[in-house]
Amino acid sequence: MTLSARGFNLLTAMMLVLLMITFSLCLHLRIRTQWRLAANVESQLYSLVLAENGIEFARTLLPHLELDSLFAGVDGTHSGGHSPEWRSPMPFAESLRVDPSTWVPPDDDGLPSYQGQPLLPKGYPAEGRGHFFLKFSNNPEEDPEHDEDHIVLVRSLGIVPSQVQDPFFPTVKNSVALLEARLRQERAFSLPSPLTLFGDSGAFQWEGESFIVEGGQEFAISLVSPSPSSLLQDLMGSLSLSQQQSIRGQGVTPSIRDASPLYLTEQIYRGLFNSEFWNHFLTQLPKFTDQLMQGIAFLPDGGILDSPFSGILIARKDLVLRDRAQIQGLLLHLGGGRLTLRDRAEVIGGVWMSNHDSTGDNLKTPQLSLHVSGSSAIRYDGAAIRKALTLLPPTQLGWRVLFPETVK
Repeated sequence: MTLSARGFNLLTAMMLVLLMITFSLCLHLRIRTQWRLAANVESQLYSLVLAENGIEFARTLLPHLELDSLFAGVDGTHSGGHSPEWRSPMPFAESLRVDPSTWVPPDDDGLPSYQGQPLLPKGYPAEGRGHFFLKFSNNPEEDPEHDEDHIVLVRSLGIVPSQVQDPFFPTVKNSVALLEARLRQERAFSLPSPLTLFGDSGAFQWEGESFIVEGGQEFAISLVSPSPSSLLQDLMGSLSLSQQQSIRGQGVTPSIRDASPLYLTEQIYRGLFNSEFWNHFLTQLPKFTDQLMQGIAFLPDGGILDSPFSGILIARKDLVLRDRAQIQGLLLHLGGGRLTLRDRAEVIGGVWMSNHDSTGDNLKTPQLSLHVSGSSAIRYDGAAIRKALTLLPPTQLGWRVLFPETVK
């Protein structure tokens, strides 16, 4: 073989080796790029999952929180909305580079607490060194420090340290997801009296003089009418002079007041005058019912109760409380029949009575029906009502993903 032929073969072999090295290098870079992309996508998805978990955690906490105290934090002082991202657990830019395991919030505004102790002072640690951080704030329509409509914003920040650092962005150490939910505490049934009657007219029957409607420091019976009504005349006409002494509470005997102005002006009560509220309430109600022992129970066909119950009992049609039946919390009778309390039946908390025809656009209120006899009693207990209301899950009014360009 000539020298030129040997040189050509050597050159060919070198070219083949170089080509193989080039292909191997390209393949290595492609695999590394795909691996880095997969690792970053995994971290980003995990941060989103953590942020969603934070929203669910906040949803569970919200019914138990007193909002004005929540906004001020444990120290009782609201720091105000001076920074552009004051509603967020931390600034977005900081979340990209911070070590979530060592980060401490600059103030305690909007951080949930229990008996004066913060529940998540340093966020919630999860597997894989991930964390989520929560912060509540009042909705923009109201003052940041004082709530009236029971609507709040909650932001949940999920942070996961990146598995692979980007050489072009060395300061970015975390994958981050920031979610915001607009939630409303359900307080429409914060009753002002042991017995609250909502309607235009009623058929009331009182037997004997051993029963009692005890309001304590509150009015014993509150009347709410969406339109001019005969409710007060119907109620007073059903009570004898001696029976009126059993309706005790604030003011003169019988302790009765027209609470319509209160219900028409307070934002938490306004939905009760809309047929959409009741349609939604009755549609969603079966999803939250529990066994007839405690929690939320719904009796769409009424029935007879002769045992204790704790929570919120909701019924339609004919419902009878007899013997030693005792309800601790709230009894909501939504019409379609008569509510009867007899023997030694007792409600400690509050009773709501209404009768709705929501088939049209306008709310109609057919006649209420109540029968009270024996030594039955309705006694007001504000603490029992508040405890019962914590069973109602908050309503989600909005939900969005926030990015650095949209955070305010």
